[in-house]
Amino acid sequence: MRRAFEFLLVGSVAATLTGCLTLMPVSSHVQRGVDFVRYSTYDWGPADARPVTDERLRENPYFVDDVHGAIDTQLNRHGLVRAATERADLMVHYHAAIAERVEVTSRPGSYRDCVGDNCRPEVNTYDAGTLVIDIVDASTRELVWRGWAEHRLEDMLDDPVQVRRRVQDAVRRIFDTFPLTVNPTSRRTALEGTR
Repeated sequence: MRRAFEFLLVGSVAATLTGCLTLMPVSSHVQRGVDFVRYSTYDWGPADARPVTDERLRENPYFVDDVHGAIDTQLNRHGLVRAATERADLMVHYHAAIAERVEVTSRPGSYRDCVGDNCRPEVNTYDAGTLVIDIVDASTRELVWRGWAEHRLEDMLDDPVQVRRRVQDAVRRIFDTFPLTVNPTSRRTALEGTR
């Protein structure tokens, strides 16, 4: 009996963790052959015509500040500093959008055991927020890295604290895929050695 309980407990924890991991798909693309160690500074690029494509985000007075603050924090964590007066090595852009998604879930159990309406899958729609972060080489104007995350929004847009948490979590997860992971001290030493 105890073994069965342990098996169920481990199974439910694994299912919960798997569910948490799939709630926010995150991915990135790195331009091949780019040596990220040579970059030390960044700045925000000029705003695109529509960096935020949904009115609910545009009208949120904290959303832009939350995104900028979270990205600044992660770039600093990766050893990059915002350019003060000199020209930056990298330019940062982001895009945020909300789109309706469709989710189809099947009923538990085997279809052989289904009778009538219990066999039909459930179809639901929900709003998904997508955040895309682009990092461009300032001298070549080429995209060197893009990271993105998508998450179910539920009713969080009316709760600024929840929005801030979700933005910080998404940006942190996106930057977990960023190729530059050296600390600022070893970064300065490496850069001085290449000059």
